Amino acid sequence: MRRIRLWPKGLTGRVMIVLLAAILVEFAGTLLLFGEAERLLLRSGQAHRVAEQLVVADRVLRLTPERNRPYVAPSLSTRHVRFALHDSAPADLNETRISNAAQQEIISWEPSLQGRVLRLGITPSINGEMPNRLVGALQLEDGSWVYFHSREAISIWRAPLNWVISLLFLAGAVLLVAALLVRTMGAPLRALASATDSIGFAEQRIIIEASGPQELRRLAEAFNAMQERIEELLESRTQALLAVSHDLRTPLSRLKLRLHGRMRPEDPEAMRADVEEMQAMLDSLLEYLGGGDGTRNDPPTRTNLAALVQTIAENAEEAGHDVRWEGPARLEAVIQISALGRAITNLVENAVKYGERAEIRYFPEGEQAVIEVRDRGPGIAQDMLPLVTQPFFRADSARARDTKGLGLGLAVVDQIISQHGGVLVLENVENGLIARISLPVEGGSFSRNQKKKSGNILLRF
Repeated sequence: MRRIRLWPKGLTGRVMIVLLAAILVEFAGTLLLFGEAERLLLRSGQAHRVAEQLVVADRVLRLTPERNRPYVAPSLSTRHVRFALHDSAPADLNETRISNAAQQEIISWEPSLQGRVLRLGITPSINGEMPNRLVGALQLEDGSWVYFHSREAISIWRAPLNWVISLLFLAGAVLLVAALLVRTMGAPLRALASATDSIGFAEQRIIIEASGPQELRRLAEAFNAMQERIEELLESRTQALLAVSHDLRTPLSRLKLRLHGRMRPEDPEAMRADVEEMQAMLDSLLEYLGGGDGTRNDPPTRTNLAALVQTIAENAEEAGHDVRWEGPARLEAVIQISALGRAITNLVENAVKYGERAEIRYFPEGEQAVIEVRDRGPGIAQDMLPLVTQPFFRADSARARDTKGLGLGLAVVDQIISQHGGVLVLENVENGLIARISLPVEGGSFSRNQKKKSGNILLRF
């Protein structure tokens, strides 16, 4: 069985249905409110005219001799009310809620009729051709009855044809204007959808101009920022593949030569070193591609940085490196212990690798915790200092194999420090290089910078 969909898929159709429903509700409310008010005014006016003419007729007939009253009563008729004189009360009046309300209105409008015998009714319509009219009788002092018959029809609830025509015209005009406006407003969304479909196929980046309403400007800015992130992501992944394919060739070539050649006693150890080098390359690559920030299983915790630095330094000493540290016994800060420990370890390993010795200083500076790692090496060329924190960049020219790795060590460190809301600064000094880390003690910036969360978010429109 085919399912019928009543709710339109498009924005224009949905807005038109909402506007049509609003028009119908407003029309119904207006019709009920003003129609009821109009009916009440008409009935009140009829009751007031009947009341005034009844009082006049009563006074005139009271002053008229009894033999002349049957002739005088009809002469009191007007174009609104017809009068007649009878000896007995009417027997077949159709009393209704409307007639009772009219009787109360008559007595309220003419208090002189209070206490008098007054009977009212509504003439029934015949086949819908003869409209309802107000009829009744007032008993005079001599016992006779003056009959009255309103010549104005009592208003009933019905929607005139011109009202229906007005409704249709109004609804059509509003829906036409709404369709044009919504289509105009939806043009940027259609352009955005078209631009989104072109991502990955167009030769150039598609930039959407941030103009129009605030929501559309924010949408355009978010779209442009998303494209930049995608481009950076693809570029970093491409660089990763190029770097690993380039740098793995040398140890693989050495392994091939040793496997196809005559095995020497020192070859197993050299082959083991090549395998470890390739393993280190892949580990650093996976660490970088995986985020390098350790946010998922490493929540921010208030930690004694002094103990963390001393532990790293002692581990480096046990590995046979010359490492010295200096700082207070306690320096607390809100950090990710594993991630920051990995960053400091990378700096210490670089220091002992290129500068033979690592000197670590840590101290508070205002609301910042500062960690400095200094080596005694040749430093880095001044023009390369801004580049060494970029992924896959190495200071050795033309990516020569004089140094091992993929050039991701400082990139990972900079990524971790940025995740903490801190700053990494590299500075050449006399006889060495200083890597300076500044971290907010309270870790306030960390919660705002932490954007990666596990799981999916479903947005339903």
